[in-house]
Amino acid sequence: MKPGRLQEEVLHSLVDKYENRKDYASDKKSPRRTFLKIDRKYYPDYYHVSDSSFRLMFNQEMQQLQQQGYVELEWERFNEGEYLNKIVLNSEFLPEIYALLNRASRKELYRSAAHLVEKWSRQSHVEMQPFYRYLLDRLERLQPLPSPIKPGREAEMKQLLQGMHAFFESRESEISKRILSVRLYRDSKRWESLEKSILHLLRKFCLNQEEASREDRDILAERGIVDNPVHINISGPLVFSTCRGQVNLASFYPDLGLSPEMANELEVVESRAEAVVTVENKASFYQYLREGPAGRLVLYLGGYHNPPRRVLLQKIYRYFEDKNINIPFYHWGDMDLGGINIWYTLKTRTNIPFQPVYMDVDTFRGHLDLAQDIDEDYCRRIKSLLQNPELEIFHPLIREMLHFRKRVEQEAVEIT
Repeated sequence: MKPGRLQEEVLHSLVDKYENRKDYASDKKSPRRTFLKIDRKYYPDYYHVSDSSFRLMFNQEMQQLQQQGYVELEWERFNEGEYLNKIVLNSEFLPEIYALLNRASRKELYRSAAHLVEKWSRQSHVEMQPFYRYLLDRLERLQPLPSPIKPGREAEMKQLLQGMHAFFESRESEISKRILSVRLYRDSKRWESLEKSILHLLRKFCLNQEEASREDRDILAERGIVDNPVHINISGPLVFSTCRGQVNLASFYPDLGLSPEMANELEVVESRAEAVVTVENKASFYQYLREGPAGRLVLYLGGYHNPPRRVLLQKIYRYFEDKNINIPFYHWGDMDLGGINIWYTLKTRTNIPFQPVYMDVDTFRGHLDLAQDIDEDYCRRIKSLLQNPELEIFHPLIREMLHFRKRVEQEAVEIT
């Protein structure tokens, strides 16, 4: 007999409660009962003051389930046959109930999911192993899983794992999300719909704290996954060679956009720069070209730096190092948590001794009228930077930010 809509809803609810019990995974038979309480909160129509039609129909359908042995009914005292108190699941009939609902048990779904996860774990990047160990342990113990992972929807699970594996693939050049999506899923928009879930799992299980704290765009760009490959804007005294000839940057104004492929392949031939400056934001990059000191080689970072920009900077640094020419390398960014972290990761990942510029106490105080407020959580996070001795150069600025509870964006700063 095919159950009616109300009967299906009740049986599904009872099975859900049964499978979500803490002792669900236990082999021991529990004396605990699984039941639904019939009350006004969940069944308001059952207690309708002037219309008893729903209550009568509901009672009749639940009595049919009882006749088949699936449930036991408990009635309110002195209202036998009129008002239900509880509907109790008869767990001995669970195999028949699952078949009636055309539903697989949680044990079956987890077993099938574990087979899929085990298969993918054997070919995973080392950084994904903590994720797989956690997931297999939860599946074995029939415990709740991270929200994007849904047993019974194995096609989607497979696509999530494909995306996570693709994130860790080594790639020589950047790849657009749409092209990656076609290669993985034969659908140019599928990555976009899965991206938030993929990044949620990566942040929780695979990335270190510093990387996990970045914006989505920056996490992906670090691995060469971008909306579209973006040119590297650069301006100043620089001559470089490529397989197709030599280029004098001075011939291009105000700047030149280099493709990531060209940045990876070029060789620095000559530079008479007095300093190299990286700039975090595009508006400030062009401001620096107009108003900054002459003789600088200036590169736009695009927010968080990515591998092609770091490769280019390292080539420039090595050129001066090989020539025994000692010039300063500066970084200019926001006077905030993000700007300080970008300076730090730029310095540590390139091994170039970048010095901050326009990111000091005097500049901060001179632009307080254009500063933005920071809340308690932001204060807590930026205060934690005082514990890092490698950020000592920023400690006076951080104390000023905490004192005034302000931060200053790069675009607010006038170059003097």
